[in-house]
Amino acid sequence: MTSRKIVLVQGAWGSSASWTPVADLLRNMGHQVFVPSLTGLGERTHLFSGSINLDTHIGDVSGLIEAEGLEEFDLVGHSYGGMVITGVADRYADRIRTLTYLDAFLPEDGQSALDLLGPDVALANIAMAGELGGVGVPPPARHATRVPDHLRHYMTGRSPHPIATMIQKIRLTGAHRKITRRLYVSANVDQSKIFSGIYARVSTDPSWQSMEVPSGHMLQLEMPEEVARIIHAFIG
Repeated sequence: MTSRKIVLVQGAWGSSASWTPVADLLRNMGHQVFVPSLTGLGERTHLFSGSINLDTHIGDVSGLIEAEGLEEFDLVGHSYGGMVITGVADRYADRIRTLTYLDAFLPEDGQSALDLLGPDVALANIAMAGELGGVGVPPPARHATRVPDHLRHYMTGRSPHPIATMIQKIRLTGAHRKITRRLYVSANVDQSKIFSGIYARVSTDPSWQSMEVPSGHMLQLEMPEEVARIIHAFIG
């Protein structure tokens, strides 16, 4: 079996530790796994501020890539992490083997997370941020509903998400499109219109591989064995 270098990027509100079950399984399969922390979230909530934007989080992952000297690696993002890995892929297209989006945003140049969420959801997030001084959106409780009890502790430390990361529009040169091995994994239980819409688009695009799994949105915690197997099989 070929050992790969895999970078896993978290979604909004959570911690890089939400990847621990999947990361452990992938390491047991022989891979090197790197899980960068995003500023202001999880174990880095002490750095939370209104100045944290999408560029900050792209910079977090870019910093890990440079510090580890990663070449020929596989990049995976969950949910909001799709915004981050798209920005990273645009910077490091020549170093990345594959891209995997797990129920994740898939932005085009000039789009923000709020643009992709649509006006109703975007306004709701802005209103919730207003209750926290206009700088952070509180975590939704519904994402924890299907996580098994023995992994539920990974959900208890969820923190407000910096609103500026959702407002900032991504800037892409198009270099990320050079990465031709791309997989979109859609969670089809209580499916969000946002992610089901993205899946509907990529599932008819021959340049993408795509699949649905019987999971809620937090699929890396709801079904870590299956997620690890999917990543392992895709990156070959």
